[in-house]
This record gives sequence, structure tokens and C-alpha cells, in this order.
Amino acid sequence: MTGFDAATSLTLVSSSEATKEWRGFLTTGWSIGPIPNGGYSAAVALRALLAHTECEAPLSMTNHYYRPTIAGAPVTIRTEILRSGRTTTHADAFLIQEDEVRVRCVAVLGAFPGGDTILPSVPPTIPSPFDCAERDPKSQGLNMTLLESLEIRLHRDPTAPTPRPAHIDGWIRFRDGRSNDALALCLFADSFPPAIISALPGTGWVPTIELTSHVRAPAAAGWIRSEVTTENVRGGTLIENIRLWDETNTLVVEARQLALLRD
Repeated sequence: MTGFDAATSLTLVSSSEATKEWRGFLTTGWSIGPIPNGGYSAAVALRALLAHTECEAPLSMTNHYYRPTIAGAPVTIRTEILRSGRTTTHADAFLIQEDEVRVRCVAVLGAFPGGDTILPSVPPTIPSPFDCAERDPKSQGLNMTLLESLEIRLHRDPTAPTPRPAHIDGWIRFRDGRSNDALALCLFADSFPPAIISALPGTGWVPTIELTSHVRAPAAAGWIRSEVTTENVRGGTLIENIRLWDETNTLVVEARQLALLRD
């Protein structure tokens, strides 16, 4: 069992046909500052959803972050199947700590999309991972324990205009070589630095309010390439777009999040 698998492991404690309850533990090893990374929390909920529905992947998963989760503390996940059809299953998960719902996941689950790609998505052309700079765990003024398990390398384009656009390219993988399954892809979608840092270098924590991830294909082993952009900042909030490709240049995740821009 890898470190990520251990950190997302769950035990089924009660069950009916439509609802199940799971118990687990949010470790301190996947945090940004004192708060568990939002992608990590979502992956724990997704593990419960996949186990309950016996589906392969989340075709769409929207996570609503009501309040911060707690690192180093037990967690309860309640899952409910709302509709099960021939190709898709609609289900919800509620991540609960200290008797409060902290994250709600609304998911459409099924098999990985198959068939030919009619409109291929072309990844950005960037240097190889080892020609990119490794992400500094204190670069946002916060200790990021998730970087003990994730290797993230960022492309800093010296030809980018000044002021720089809110655009970050890079690479990500597990340090222990774990596979890039659906849980990993949902983690990776929320593991890069917020793109606004490129335009506003003094930016610190940018907490996620809502994150929707669409898993588009199974990912090959190895590095995952990313492109993260922000084009709209208004009223203390921003919209961020995330796309991930595997080493075969296959688009594996397309995601979008609403986040707060802290002072």
C-alpha cells in the first residue's frame, strides 16, 4: 500500500442499498499550511463513492467546501446513490468531521470515456520535467506537507511579458511511483500553485470554494503535464481553469474552481 492509499483508506461501518457510511482518518501529510489539501479531501470522498457505486471513474465531480477539514483527525464519509442508469450513476458524498459537513461531493460516475477523440486537446509545449524548477514547499509562505509525497515541477517562461499573465505550466507525479488512477487525477487537479501567483507574486493561501473535475480518460504511467490559468478576478474571488495531460499527450482531466483571493 502506498502512502496515498494509506492516507485515503476507509472502513465501511454501515450499509443499505442506497446509503453507506465509511470511517477514515485525514493525515497531516497532505496539507497546505495546517489545512488538508482540497484535492486530498476530495480523493477520500471519491474512494468511498467508487467503492459504493462500483464505478471506474468520476465523469464529473463537484466539491463544495463548506468549511476547512481537519488534519490529523478522524473523518466520516456518508455516500448516497441518487440514480443508477445504464451508463452513469449519480451519487453524493458528505465528508463529516466533528459532527459538521465540511465537504459535499456531487458526482456522476461511470466508466472512463472511450472511443476516438474527435477534437483533441493539445498540451502546452514546455521543457522536460527535469528542466523545470521543483516547487518550493514554502513558496507561498506556508508549509506544504503534500510536497513530501508529490513532486511538482514548474515551468517559468523567461520570455513571458511583464506584468506576467496568471498562467502556470508544469509537471506532477507521486514520488513513490504510484499509478495515476482516478483518485490521483482528482488530487492532481488541486495540487498546483494557483495561477494568480504568477501575476501577483505576493499571493498566499487561495482557498477553494468549489471545484469541479471532469475525468476524460485513464492516464498512462509517469508524469502528468498541467496548464493552470486565471482570467477573471473580481470581488475577492477568482475563477481558475486546470487541464492535465499524461505522457501520451492525452487530456485526462479538465477542471475549474472558484476560489477566494486572500489579502
